[in-house]
Formats: sequence, structure tokens, C-alpha cells
Amino acid sequence: MSGGQCEESAGVIRWNNPLNEDTQNTFTEDHPMPKLKKTQRTKRGSVSILARAGMLRLRWTYQGKEYQIALGLRDSPYHRTIAQKKASEIEADIAYGVFDVTLAKYKPQEASPVPEQLSTIHLFERFIVYRQQQGTSGQAITSRYKPLCSNLTRFNRTITTEQDAQDFVNVLRSRQSPKISNQNLSLLRGFCEWAIESGHLKVNPFATIKPVKGTRSRRQPFSRDEIARILQTTKFHSAYSSYHDFTYVLLSLGLRPSEAIGLRWQHIDLARKQITINESLSRSTDGRSSGTARQRKITKTGNIRTLTLHEQLVLTFAGRKPLLAKPDDLVFTSSRGFPIDDHNFSQRVWKRLLTDAGVDYRPPLQQSSQLHQSPD
Repeated sequence: MSGGQCEESAGVIRWNNPLNEDTQNTFTEDHPMPKLKKTQRTKRGSVSILARAGMLRLRWTYQGKEYQIALGLRDSPYHRTIAQKKASEIEADIAYGVFDVTLAKYKPQEASPVPEQLSTIHLFERFIVYRQQQGTSGQAITSRYKPLCSNLTRFNRTITTEQDAQDFVNVLRSRQSPKISNQNLSLLRGFCEWAIESGHLKVNPFATIKPVKGTRSRRQPFSRDEIARILQTTKFHSAYSSYHDFTYVLLSLGLRPSEAIGLRWQHIDLARKQITINESLSRSTDGRSSGTARQRKITKTGNIRTLTLHEQLVLTFAGRKPLLAKPDDLVFTSSRGFPIDDHNFSQRVWKRLLTDAGVDYRPPLQQSSQLHQSPD
């Protein structure tokens, strides 16, 4: 045998390779020398199935030119069966002289994209992003869209049928006023129309649900007795006594919280006993209510109001005005000197004060014919 020498000793065969003196193979009866296989060439016109980086592809030669096609399939027994069918198709076309040199016939056909199946909650989260991109204000996202998103999370069902939609609306109506639940129903219809346009839904399950009819309830103003109890409770409260003057002005002048928060000393004329309401310190466009995030705006109605101050209000403002107060300084601030957070005030301070005063909850926006009278 050329290229090496065999040595046999005690039933052990050693093969010495003169081309590489460091290589020596030992063969025994238990580990015989493997038979050398002849290299086989691929038959003319045959298509080879190859794997590159774990992905299958085909390679063949036709009329002296090499062709390759990536199948877009991972290397697996099942995918190799698919690849073999495609290879057989190419071999047959070559054999019958109908081979497509453009390879268009053999390339994998791109399937139409199938919309990703998402749960209602994940789909609504995408809808929120879409609305933000369309210019919906951050305050609307915070006050309307995100609370509805939280309700969908608690509902914890994918809504695809009219019954699913009706069940969810019933949950909303059990927790919300007719006005708010109808607003949410309108929002849900718009959400599903967007989902249909995006290919995630075929029908709008909320389309046939009618708004609930409800009577408009007029907000009951605080009575003089209730106002007196609230102010008395605030004045001597262990945690919230610092909010007494702010609360007194809210109830006496009927201001919106953002208007009272935004009051500056330039708006108050103690000599003339007048106060001018022409702006507010409102929540930021993204809905944040903290003092540092608030933005100065015109009033909600755009009107400028001049109100007369009774003697007790004049004394209240005069008593809290610093000697070196600047016209742009805020009249009311938090304990740290920042603008008051209306969300924190309404959810923590106001609710606690009404509870301790024994007064039924109403928002801190007073509307009464007795507001501008001096308290007894």
C-alpha cells in the first residue's frame, strides 16, 4: 500500500503515515481500520440540498452555470422533505428542457402577512400609542384612555364577540355614571374601528350596543352649614391645616382648583377689594399634575372675571401676603414652596377633610348663590 507502512504485532495493526510522522493510528479487532470510501460526484442535472448557518438552500449546475436558491427554511427533517420536493421539481424541469433560468418558478412564494393575534389589552395599548402619534393630548390619554385600559386589564378577557363587548360594557356601567360609561363606549367603538383598519378585527363588537339613557343630575352645592364645618375642620386639622386659606378661597369664590393654584399677587387688589381671574396653572400636556410640571394657561372658558372680595377675604389675603412679595409670586404653595398638586389635594386632602367634617363628597368646585357672602 503506497503512502505508508503497516506493522502487525500481537494482533495489533499499526499504520505509520510517512507524510506526517506525528500521526500514528492503532487498529485492533475491536476497532478495525475503516474502509476508504470513494468520493462520489454529483450526477449531472441533480440538485443538492445544503445547510448554511442552519438554513436550507439548493445548489445545482445547468449548462455550465451554477445556481443557488435560499429556501428560507431551518434545517430539520420536515423542512428537508419540503426541500427535496423542490429539488425534484427542478431536476424534472431540467430533464424535460423546461428549466426556468430566472428561477422565479422555484423561489419560495412570500405569504401575505397575517396580522399578529393580540389580546384586547395589548391591542388597546397600541391604540393609545397611535392616538398619541395623531396628536391626542397627554391629559386626554391620562384621564380617558389609561383608565379604560386599566378596566380592560381587570376584565382580563379578549373581546371578539358582541357578548364579550356587552359583558364589558355592563361592568363599566356598574362602576361609572351614565355619562362616563357612554364616553367609554364611544371610545371603544373608535378603538375597534381602528383595529378593523389595522387588520386585527373583522367586525366591531361594540357597534350594536346603544348608549344608556340617564338623567342629568345637577351637582348639589355645599350648604352654608357644610362650608362652615369644612373650614372649621381644616383650620384645626393636624395634617392639613396649611390648606385652610386655599380651601376658604375655593369655597368662597367658586374658583376651579387650577385657577386658585395659579393665583399670583398681581391678580389681587386689596385696596379696591378685587381679584382678577384671567389664567390658571393647569396640568401639563402629558397629564402630569405635580407642581413642577404644571403649565400656565388662560382660563378654561377664555374669559376674564373680576370678583369682589368681602372683608373676611381681604383680611385673609392681607394676612398671608409676605412683606417682600413680588407680583409674579404665587399666593398658595405647598409646604415645600412648589405649586399645589391638584390631584394630590383632591384625592388625599379634600376627601379626608370631608370625611372628618361629616360632609358627603363633592368635588371642590362650589356653585352657590351664597358664595360671595361673608361667613357668619
